[in-house]
Amino acid sequence: MTLKEVCESICLPEQMKRKVLGFAGGFDEETFKPLSTALYDPFAWEKGVKEIIGVLGEDPDGSKMLAFMLVHAVKAHKEYEKRGISETIFTDTMKFCTRFIMEHYKVYGTYAFTWGWWFPRQISLHEFRIGALEYEMIEQKEKKIINIHIPADADMRRESLRKSYEDARGFFAKYYPEYGQSDMVCDSWLLSPVLARLLLESSNIVGFQKAFDLISVDDANDSSIRWVYGRTDIPIHELSEHTSLQKKIKVCLMEGGSIGAACGRLQENPWKD
Repeated sequence: MTLKEVCESICLPEQMKRKVLGFAGGFDEETFKPLSTALYDPFAWEKGVKEIIGVLGEDPDGSKMLAFMLVHAVKAHKEYEKRGISETIFTDTMKFCTRFIMEHYKVYGTYAFTWGWWFPRQISLHEFRIGALEYEMIEQKEKKIINIHIPADADMRRESLRKSYEDARGFFAKYYPEYGQSDMVCDSWLLSPVLARLLLESSNIVGFQKAFDLISVDDANDSSIRWVYGRTDIPIHELSEHTSLQKKIKVCLMEGGSIGAACGRLQENPWKD
């Protein structure tokens, strides 16, 4: 798969695709080769991305970083083929960058890629989107666990989630057996106990929460504002009320409350009646 084919498969906006292909056309791989190795070492990601930013220079819309990462996505595709991982999982996984580019456009009216710091997870085959959700293999205190991430466009209905969990179990058992029986955990504002009090029992979010046993709660976490309203620099009284979730969270914030977040472990059989 070529870089152009990757751009097209992930439905990259035409404006960003032109910039990516233009920059990549003059890409000196030898210059970046020492930095590229950092993409494959989780312990080097943070430092490595900062060094890449320094070499790339001025990059106001993140298109240079996007090009650099997508060049490595082409290499990742070869590894997918080698391992026999499906084209669908590759495309769905790499589409994360398109999703955030479109979200930036929706909020700010311009295309920009600001998630270069997250892309090494996909490049190094540590994170995969399988159906509705994303799954990241990590080692925590010498223990292998799978971290569940919830994309903004995830289908949160019961059957969709169940299929994702089941398919993910099968995926890791087949391709990464050392993670086949690992705990699946999620650290998110979507697990906040406050939401269970704000939302109806029939809510998809409440249904999502029921599949997890809580490990810890962070009452001070304010990440819900970013994910529900798109940005964090809006005064509370000006927050939008386009959805029932936005309305209920705004009322909570206006009353001096907070949503917080929580970490939970996916139950062994979350769908038992």
